[in-house]
Amino acid sequence: MSVESEQHAFQRRYFDAEFAHYERYELPNWRLSFIERIFASLRVLDGGGPYLDVGVGGSGATVIEAARRGVRATGSDLSTEGIDVARRFAASEGVLDRTTFVVAPAESLPFADNAFGSVSGVAVLEHLDDDGRAAREMARVLRPGGLAWVTVPHAFRYMPPPVWPLYWVHDRRIGHKRHYTEASLVRLFRAAGLNHVRTSFSAHPVKLVQFLGERLVPSLGRPRSAWWWRLEGRDRDLESRPWGALQLSAVFRKEADGLG
Repeated sequence: MSVESEQHAFQRRYFDAEFAHYERYELPNWRLSFIERIFASLRVLDGGGPYLDVGVGGSGATVIEAARRGVRATGSDLSTEGIDVARRFAASEGVLDRTTFVVAPAESLPFADNAFGSVSGVAVLEHLDDDGRAAREMARVLRPGGLAWVTVPHAFRYMPPPVWPLYWVHDRRIGHKRHYTEASLVRLFRAAGLNHVRTSFSAHPVKLVQFLGERLVPSLGRPRSAWWWRLEGRDRDLESRPWGALQLSAVFRKEADGLG
């Protein structure tokens, strides 16, 4: 019987407390934008199922929205509270019969080899002691020809210097172990047997304007706000530019012969 690591115990306590406050299913603009990008990149709605989100969190949004569109979807997370809340939301949204939620660490996924047509892991790898093991698990459960999406915090040297102290504090508060460059992330997944397809960079300084604007004037952040999505479009226009970006996302493919 394996013993839970100190990092796992800390992360479970932290996120159990956070997800316990989730009362109703919500799809804010930022979450909807992420889902749109993930689904399009992985072709989730175009034969990319079944779909797995590793580190699905308490919202369950990726899984719920895939299921709402007819795709069989599964979410895993270390947080028991998060999985309970996500399952409750799936029931309230009428998609529980097309979803599966399991409590599991990213480094040890309880699924068969080649079980999924697409896999995502958003804000997961940076929390782990052994990110290489998690990458290998994502590769193992992905079927040949399938695609994986990963989002991680960008290396500090690419971020605007005024952000550094704030992000440093955030890292320690939430339990981040590391940041990534495109090259380091590609190496990690190449070692796991997946080939790099493309990288996009996000959360450029325009996102700070967006963030502050919707807090100063809450109506600016209403669902489908033209102002919010105009700024989001500007950030997407900059997705090939690493400088100034707080996050990087990459897509990987498991080749048909299973070899990277």
